[in-house]
Amino acid sequence: MYMAMKPAVILSLLLSLRSLCALSAVAQEAPPVPQSPEVTIRVSSDLVLVPVIALNAKNGLPDKTLKRDDFQVFDDGHPVSIQTFDSSASTRPLALWFVVQCSMKNSDAQGSGLFRGRMSLFKPALKYLDKQDTVGVAHWCDNGDSQLDVLPTTNVEEPTTSLEQVLGPTVNPEDNDRTGELALQRTLQLMIEATHLSHPEPLPVVVFLYADHSGMPRSEVDHFIDELLETSAITYGLKDRRSGGISPFERWAMGRLGEQAEVADYIATQTGGQYFKVTPETYAKGLEEILQQLHFRYELGFKPEALDGKRHKLGVKLANGVKNQHKGVRLSHRSAYVPVAGNPR
Repeated sequence: MYMAMKPAVILSLLLSLRSLCALSAVAQEAPPVPQSPEVTIRVSSDLVLVPVIALNAKNGLPDKTLKRDDFQVFDDGHPVSIQTFDSSASTRPLALWFVVQCSMKNSDAQGSGLFRGRMSLFKPALKYLDKQDTVGVAHWCDNGDSQLDVLPTTNVEEPTTSLEQVLGPTVNPEDNDRTGELALQRTLQLMIEATHLSHPEPLPVVVFLYADHSGMPRSEVDHFIDELLETSAITYGLKDRRSGGISPFERWAMGRLGEQAEVADYIATQTGGQYFKVTPETYAKGLEEILQQLHFRYELGFKPEALDGKRHKLGVKLANGVKNQHKGVRLSHRSAYVPVAGNPR
């Protein structure tokens, strides 16, 4: 395992100490999980802000022609008035996190191993980052290791080098099930802590380079989705087409046991992102598509009826009068929110 003590590693250890109480519970046992997961969006002036990505299914690019009256927002199924509307690229810089699983002996196709030796193929897409955007690297291993290898930096050479170093060695854990699940949870927690310590907070974008042949208790996954959404994080994934996937029987068996199959894909769906299947020839194209989506988002603001602290289902649709004009446009957004007063993000 790559364990050189870089400054980023030292800072990640400090972040681990800062959240020791929360992480010790994860290290010993599953984290405390609410029975009904709540997505808490803390806002100023009692205003709920909803980032929305509008994608054209034909070319996968953002549709930049929509206006305020083209959208409808629903709070628990009831239409609400859109108070604010922004159709320009967000002024909040991106903190792009590449997240990988350590290479495992004889299991390259199930984790991140197929990306080993090919990280330089992502470099052409990194030119689409804005000047204030940053890139970081994190990993977890089925032997329990978890680490932030590179804290978000504007130096795009460092992350690709670090990714190769992480994926170079192989691990052969005795237990590649529960130990790996807890290590992934610690990695997510460290990224959340790093976001909260940044001022102003960037928009975290998690990109799993991972085949996602995985499972985890559904309640635990939902707990970490809630924490990611408190930072407005959006999660994506890039999966090498050669890796295959979980069989229908395995997915059914996991469901019977209360497990969520293909954890990374599920997190992406719930946070408004998506998973892409790529080949080495299209690694850069897949990442480029992600960055193009992120650099043009609509932001819709509305006032909830009451700051009741309860979970509300969130819906965003195209208005009936414009659906025919924008056939094939798909809207992506977070699935729920909890209206509580707080500090502006």
